[in-house]
Amino acid sequence: MSENRELSYIEWKDKWSWMESMRGKRWEKLLHREKSHYDTLTSQPKVKGLAKQMEKEIEDARQYLYLSGFQAGSGTLDITMTPDKQFYWKRSWHKRYKKAYELDVDQEHVWYITDSDKPNTYELICEEHTGKKKWVKKDISPNVAVIGSLCYYISTDRNGNSSTLYVCDGASGRNSKKLYEEKDEEKYIGLVKSSYRTLYMISDDPTESKTYRIHGLKLYPVFQKTAFQMPLGYIPDQGDVGLVRDTIQSPWRPYGHIFSNWKLPKEEILWMNISTGHVITINEGSESLWFCSLTKEPKPLLRLKAGSFFYNAWEAWEQSSQQRFMVQCPFDTPFLLHAFQDKIFKEPRSWPISHPMSFKPLEAHKSHAVSADGTRVPYLILHEKGIKPIGQLVYAYGAYGANTPVLWPHSFWYPLLKRKWAIVYAFVRGGGDHTEQWANAARREFRHRTVDDYEAVIRTSQHRLHLSARQTVIYGRSAGGLPVGAIVARWPNGELVGAAFTEVPYVDILRTTTNPDLPLTVGEYEEFGNPIKRMVNFRELLHVSPINSLPAEGAPGVFVLSRVGLKDNQVYAYESFKWIQRLRGYISPDQQLNDTDPKRKYVTFERNEKHVYDFRIFPHFRGLDLAILDTWIHQQLVL
Repeated sequence: MSENRELSYIEWKDKWSWMESMRGKRWEKLLHREKSHYDTLTSQPKVKGLAKQMEKEIEDARQYLYLSGFQAGSGTLDITMTPDKQFYWKRSWHKRYKKAYELDVDQEHVWYITDSDKPNTYELICEEHTGKKKWVKKDISPNVAVIGSLCYYISTDRNGNSSTLYVCDGASGRNSKKLYEEKDEEKYIGLVKSSYRTLYMISDDPTESKTYRIHGLKLYPVFQKTAFQMPLGYIPDQGDVGLVRDTIQSPWRPYGHIFSNWKLPKEEILWMNISTGHVITINEGSESLWFCSLTKEPKPLLRLKAGSFFYNAWEAWEQSSQQRFMVQCPFDTPFLLHAFQDKIFKEPRSWPISHPMSFKPLEAHKSHAVSADGTRVPYLILHEKGIKPIGQLVYAYGAYGANTPVLWPHSFWYPLLKRKWAIVYAFVRGGGDHTEQWANAARREFRHRTVDDYEAVIRTSQHRLHLSARQTVIYGRSAGGLPVGAIVARWPNGELVGAAFTEVPYVDILRTTTNPDLPLTVGEYEEFGNPIKRMVNFRELLHVSPINSLPAEGAPGVFVLSRVGLKDNQVYAYESFKWIQRLRGYISPDQQLNDTDPKRKYVTFERNEKHVYDFRIFPHFRGLDLAILDTWIHQQLVL
């Protein structure tokens, strides 16, 4: 890779660019050296023993995330949810479960999407009711829908981006026909299966979307002259119904003949099933479940101070009169909720718990910090009831309009909660914890607002919990690596935080956003900006980029721990390896490769893991990392 990066208005060098190929003797030497640095931490007796305890604690806690109770195919398929985006399914009369990310079903077949043999890709499999595999299609996105004899799916391009909609014969997989190809590299396409078995395709980016109803071999534009759409179904004699935004700043409004008169909640709507009248909203990180109709005011059925509702998507598609949800929140073990009109009840757990656990109740304190521009930023503090926290881990994400995953925190952070840590969730701008305006307020040339909000929450939570910088660890994964890395660069001597923990962090911002050949660069111009064409975007990203905004001496006052997977094609592992070198202070690459002092900066990796580690091995690695952090905060780690 060339050291030089030249734009029309600026040129600079990156002496660490050789890492970007991630191969060769030099790269392998780097991996060996960094692994040995990390191993000096995990081999310490205090860390080693604690890591085994923590691994077992996480494994046992994550038992409670496995919930059976969702169904598809009018009850012919049993669905068991897992801790991650995938799930397991089986025919109700079989015993063997199979892993999937999406599926559809009729009386004779099941079409499901699962991992491919090739890294970071998916394949679509059609099976007969006997379990016999009929056909397979590779290099597709996790989208599939079947209407009558036709199977619809989306293929991916060379970079793994969802780009082309196809239809084929559902039973044979033959006669594939291209229905739509997205020419705009900044947009992605996806399928939406809505009520009344209506299928839509949405083409979107963070600033606008276009929706098409799919009927047979044709696509029909719907909800035209609106900025965003949430299609809900096609009703005979009424047409398409849905929620639309006229601008990115405006709230959702109902669209459709009778539906336009429905009474809906004033809060930001995340999801709706028009068949059952159930709606999920969010307000400053708090989700609520409602029952809505044409004639009555919206009725709140359950409000979560923190946590999320995960809906059974197949019930709207199959026109069920009821709706089920998996609920994850800090105040109860995960459970299934059954909703019928304005009545709800908690379903008994049917998935067995091999090692039952007793969790102490958690306290939740929700408040606001004041950001640099005066904006009130919500945050949530969680810790075991009645304790004085010995430290805090402050979590931020703040990108793509995605919600901060408070969920059931024991599945990720139980070993820390048990040991008197507080977990703090910062609902910063750029994320999806409030309104669409909240998410849009930190995009492109306003990226610094995410970092400003994060800093305000860190300071406020320290004051509230009476904790020092040395007792504060900040955490972010993926795009959340940007605010974490930016905070370290702002306060490199440990004045604000003592440690940073990241997983697959996005930290090499300028090199990535100026390389359109990388898989996600072009599709994220509306999120992070296009510094190739816009100097204002370059200036903003230079200001917040963790690698580029560090002082020459690095960050001598902050302990840093980063974990990556070498098969990650969303945030490449070399970003973390570059970042760690810069955090140690700038010297020549050749000198640093021979340096035996990690200077309290560590990066570790797994060769066969991707952007999200396999949930079966997650407890092992999380146990190691949390053991290091807990030992560090007690000042028992030998560095």
